[in-house]
Amino acid sequence: MIFKGINNQTVEFKVTNYQFPDIKTPGDYDSNWLNIYINVNSNMGNWQTVDPSLLTSEFQSLIDWFKDLSVNKYGQVFFMEPNLDFLCTKQGDEMKTIRICFDYESKPKSVKDTDKEYFVDCVFTNHELLELSKELEKELAQYPVRVNKLG
Repeated sequence: MIFKGINNQTVEFKVTNYQFPDIKTPGDYDSNWLNIYINVNSNMGNWQTVDPSLLTSEFQSLIDWFKDLSVNKYGQVFFMEPNLDFLCTKQGDEMKTIRICFDYESKPKSVKDTDKEYFVDCVFTNHELLELSKELEKELAQYPVRVNKLG
């Protein structure tokens, strides 16, 4: 899916596979890491990365967070790996500004200044947030949770 940002910026965001697609052992925690592909075209540069940034449960949390925002329920979403972050920076009754932040393996490979922040801001209506959550649900349906607890 593609997040359309302010000033014609875009973030393509999709799951490419499990990090370890061949793990079949029940209870193996690592079987739930998802490789996340991002293709960023932004005011800060253009880059692509693929990294195991989210667990299946974290991806579900992101979906739930977008659903909650669509009905004006505010909270935060947290991920174990600090590569990606999603923040609601402006909260209105009908419009929200979401900042997608990139760090560590999700920054451009050429980064020299590790303190520089990389992000894209997107503005969504409540309806668009709900549709976004539905698109992400379709994406996650291809990569179901293999283990329901830490191994």
